[in-house]
Amino acid sequence: MGTSTRWEGPRWSGLNSRLARWDPDRSDPEAAATAAIDALQGSCRDDPSAFGLRDSACAAGARLADAMETLGAAGPSGLLNKDPVHEDLASEEEGDRLDWQDPADAFVAELTRQVGGEGSTMVDAALRRAIAASAQRLLTAHPETRESLTAPDGSSQGRGLAGDLLCLLYQWFFADLVTEFLRAVIAEKIKLTVPVLEVIDSEGRIADGVAERITALIPNPCEEAEAQAAEAAKAALSVNDDSAEADVPLSDVARRLVPGVVGKILGFAVDALGEEEVPA
Repeated sequence: MGTSTRWEGPRWSGLNSRLARWDPDRSDPEAAATAAIDALQGSCRDDPSAFGLRDSACAAGARLADAMETLGAAGPSGLLNKDPVHEDLASEEEGDRLDWQDPADAFVAELTRQVGGEGSTMVDAALRRAIAASAQRLLTAHPETRESLTAPDGSSQGRGLAGDLLCLLYQWFFADLVTEFLRAVIAEKIKLTVPVLEVIDSEGRIADGVAERITALIPNPCEEAEAQAAEAAKAALSVNDDSAEADVPLSDVARRLVPGVVGKILGFAVDALGEEEVPA
């Protein structure tokens, strides 16, 4: 227990042989992405506790839903606001944590801390890279999010982030989680079989293929919330002739979807996971 060795990753013979025979000019990164996903999902079906991915992904998804609630109510700046009830108990380290010159950097760091947790496993590291990448993409693809963090006089404080942006963040995170985990697996296998990582995937095409395929599996919480609201309104109308719009909190829907989302991306039988509790 006092020594450490290189983590060689799972024994995925199909992916191993594909990478060992890799030809940058002829090999197909799309096929490699499919092989990597198939290998991961096969391992998880054989052993639902494999790599600790299932429990870790569910717990992080629940934490992301909590963050979505804050972002939806108060926007990115709200995520950085200290809780006045506990402010006097904050340590100097906690105070320094958000002392960033760029509020956008602070937003990424805090969202990463809240969602990624503080674990030390390879899966924990993949979680943190995934949420950081998703947060950065949100700032880049939607500049208004970055601008809201730097608005003069805090004029954007209290303005919630639009639901469609929250749903993008949700979908990106789960896709990025699988991508980052497989990126780490592939990197370790390449170190064992090919001397330079860039020879295999210099343009990130395998990772892009993984992200594209996994994203297609992830339901959109916004669409699910709309469907649930419509169903609730229909039920209310049939009971008391009241057509008032039902309130279905997006963060609640996102949280309930987590077990099924994790089941889909890891290749489990989704129907068996739909009613499970999300790990705390």
